Amino acid sequence: MAEPPRQCVAAVTPLPSQWVDAEALPPMLLGSGCVRRALPAPPGARAWLVDMAPGSEWPWIDRAETGEAYFVLQGEVIDDGVRHPAGTQVVISPGGRHRPRSETGARLVGFHLEPDAFLGAGGNPDVLIGRLHLQQG
Repeated sequence: MAEPPRQCVAAVTPLPSQWVDAEALPPMLLGSGCVRRALPAPPGARAWLVDMAPGSEWPWIDRAETGEAYFVLQGEVIDDGVRHPAGTQVVISPGGRHRPRSETGARLVGFHLEPDAFLGAGGNPDVLIGRLHLQQG
């Protein structure tokens, strides 16, 4: 069976199937040495690519109200005092807090559910107290 055609897009646009050149997506500087790019995601989810420069730290304590998962593609991240080298997946429980940093530099890809999707999947509404993520354009 042949694969359905894929389309390369320069911005995040909902399509049945797509691929993106992550380097072509607009970068958002979050703080010294931390850059995030929004990736396409299914309805109810957010996905991102993060580049952390050597010696950088996430600019704030991040509360993952619906939980979060990220995969270390390159480099090493230190999160909650634990070193996570390339090839490691990190899962933050709903309501968990974390503030990753990197001594070596790192590239991460991650996602989380939006509150409505989280609740629709049976998530605990008690962990939803407010959004701490920056809105992306």
